[in-house]
Amino acid sequence: LAVRCTPPHSFNQHSGHHNIMCQSPPPPPPPPHLGDKEFHIAPMLDVSTREFRYFIRLLTTRSFLWTEMVVAETIRHCDPKEYDQHLAYDEGEHPIVCQIGGNVPSEAALATELVQQYGYDRIDLNAECPSDRVTGRREFGAALMKDIDTAVEMVKAMVETAESESIPVSVKTRIGVDDEDSMEFLVSYIGRLVEAGCRRFIIHSRKVYTKGLSPAQNRAVPPLNYQRVFALCEAFPQCDFWLNGGIRSLVDARKVAYGGGVCDFYERDGNTHAILTDQSSKDVNTKHGAPCEACNQPYGSCTAPSPHLSPANMKGVMVGRLAMDNPCALADVDRYMFGEAQNPCQTRRELIERYAQWIEKMYPRRCCDDDPTVTLGRVMGGSPNIPRVRIYCLICKEYYENSDEEKNNIDTGGEENQDVCNTSSANDSQFTMSQRRHKRHTKKSPGSKMVSSVIDRPLKPILGVFAGLPGNARFRREIHRLSRDMNVRNCGPGYVLRKAIECIKPEILDAEFAKCDG
Repeated sequence: LAVRCTPPHSFNQHSGHHNIMCQSPPPPPPPPHLGDKEFHIAPMLDVSTREFRYFIRLLTTRSFLWTEMVVAETIRHCDPKEYDQHLAYDEGEHPIVCQIGGNVPSEAALATELVQQYGYDRIDLNAECPSDRVTGRREFGAALMKDIDTAVEMVKAMVETAESESIPVSVKTRIGVDDEDSMEFLVSYIGRLVEAGCRRFIIHSRKVYTKGLSPAQNRAVPPLNYQRVFALCEAFPQCDFWLNGGIRSLVDARKVAYGGGVCDFYERDGNTHAILTDQSSKDVNTKHGAPCEACNQPYGSCTAPSPHLSPANMKGVMVGRLAMDNPCALADVDRYMFGEAQNPCQTRRELIERYAQWIEKMYPRRCCDDDPTVTLGRVMGGSPNIPRVRIYCLICKEYYENSDEEKNNIDTGGEENQDVCNTSSANDSQFTMSQRRHKRHTKKSPGSKMVSSVIDRPLKPILGVFAGLPGNARFRREIHRLSRDMNVRNCGPGYVLRKAIECIKPEILDAEFAKCDG
């Protein structure tokens, strides 16, 4: 396998040694156009739910959304009727990537086949998650970096299945694991995955510790090293790479994706062309690499973009915590990263209204029916209708009294809610696995027909919508207070959200989202 590094190297797949090659460096990439690079929202356990993805899609139509990691073993052993619980998504979520985790090739092949049948745009293998739930007894995620033979077999199984299914396969991994954090190890590791057929890699630019650090510490303590990712791009020009880790704003994202030599873009002949700037000799000659004194980042992180243009095969960037902690920081993605004329939502009020309407359909109110069953969650695939006998109750009257849609739903339960209201009753065999939970909830919270997770799950993505603004803490307290009020809970998460934003000043709700500078 011939690769190029700086200086140029070749990798001997038999001896495992790297030999200097007398090759000239590749020509510099041509100036990019705005929109050439991709923007991805990272997969996050207990975060990248269907609700989170829908909420983020309201902010950006061009970004790639990722699912939570779907465990291939779970897919292998669950009833086919339960596939929707793990793989279903809204059509509006495209482009979307399904990430799977596992260490059994046959299970990975089955998961790949199903992911293609569900119409995902891409599929990814998790080889970087440090969670004990993954790297412990189950030995996948980041553990695959220490068991490269298994990683290779997983990739082969996925690629062979995907070739007939026409779905691109990628691997999300890190730049090192435990004591193995040299460039030689990384080139050897990626080289074997390339031999197995993978040509796409999302690189979290930190090493990972499988023991001794929590997942949160693994996202902060190991230093970032962007230069290692740029070196991989040069070492494997036949492959595509995306950089993940430490990106705190859209300005950072565009610099990393396009390079520090791109200062702005201008329109001509229907395209948005890059404006290049001459970097000072100080900027170009500054030495970077972890630990990095020049970047002056915690733990010696190196987050400097390429001084001129990013490598041509640096296809984009990925953000995670930015989307979770401050989702409205993504409100300018489509314009700033892709050159769209405008973004999908202009204000927080518009964003919240559109999201509230959606969760009211996904989690219908239970205050206006006489059915004693309990809503346990939102699962697509057909569940019993619950006829609504009132338009509103005394608590939610202020929001739903004049709603024509609510009036049309009376006595029918609303046909559009037929497939999204998952309930459990003693005679409903489809949900017998939830009977114990149903009885426990009825005993603990008599009169409440919605379990706490039904309220919390759709409200979690919205908690950071006022991050950094006056009223943020009060809004979060109101969400918590209302969602725990048993007199309010049956009115549903949509009502809780509408009621909670009353504590936010109108000038904040109606202010246009800030635009990023060029």
